[in-house]
Amino acid sequence: MDWLIELPLLTGENRVETNVDFSFKRFESSGLQEPPDFIHDIVLQWAIAPFVVHEHTAYRIPAHNDPEIEAYASVNFTSLFTKVRGICTNGKMEEIRLEDLKPNIKRSFIESVIHTSKINPLVSDFYLQGECERSNLLSIKLFQIDRDSFIKQTTYLPQPDHKRLWDFMNRPFKTCDEVSISPTNWVLSDYLLESPFLLFLSRYASEVVLTVNEKDQNVTMVSFKE
Repeated sequence: MDWLIELPLLTGENRVETNVDFSFKRFESSGLQEPPDFIHDIVLQWAIAPFVVHEHTAYRIPAHNDPEIEAYASVNFTSLFTKVRGICTNGKMEEIRLEDLKPNIKRSFIESVIHTSKINPLVSDFYLQGECERSNLLSIKLFQIDRDSFIKQTTYLPQPDHKRLWDFMNRPFKTCDEVSISPTNWVLSDYLLESPFLLFLSRYASEVVLTVNEKDQNVTMVSFKE
C-alpha cells in the first residue's frame, strides 16, 4: 500500500479544565410542516445512518456558541430525534447532541432509503459496510494518506451534494486542529482505494490519517484537517 505513510504514535498529557460550570439546553420541536427529504438530503442521511446501524448511540455536533449551527439543529433535527440537547460550559453552548432517533423516523428511513437503495454512496461506504473480523487485542498504528499518491491512483467524480456534506462535517470543527470520526467495519487494504468516502475526503481535506488496530487491520478512526 504505497499510498500510506506510517506515523509515530504521539504521547502527551490530556489537560482537563477545572472549575467548569456545565448546563444543558433542550431544543424544542420546531413543528416542521413538510416531511424530511431523506432521499435527496445527504446531511440528513449522514446524521441518521449511525442510529440505524447502532441501537444505542449519539451524534455530537460541536457548536462553539454559533447561532447558525443552533438554528440548523433546531429546525432540522428536533422533529427527528427524541432528544436534541445543547451542552453548555460556563454559559456557552459547546456541543449539540442528538439522541434517540424516533421509531417512526427510523422505519421511514429504512423503507424509503435503505430498502430502495437510495442511500448516498458516501454514507453507505462509511456507515453500512458488512461485518468484519474483530480481535480482542489492541495494537494501534497510525497511517497518513500520501495524498499525491492516492489521488494519482484513484478517480473521483464530484457531486453537487459533496460540498454540502463537507461543510456540515467541517464547519463546526473550524476551531479544532482536526476532525476524528469512526467508520463502521473498515479494514485496511488496497480496497480503500475504491472507497467513495475516502475518494471524497482526499479531495477536500489537506491531511487524512487512519488509526488502525494492527491485530485485525480494522480502521477505528479517520482523522482529517481542512
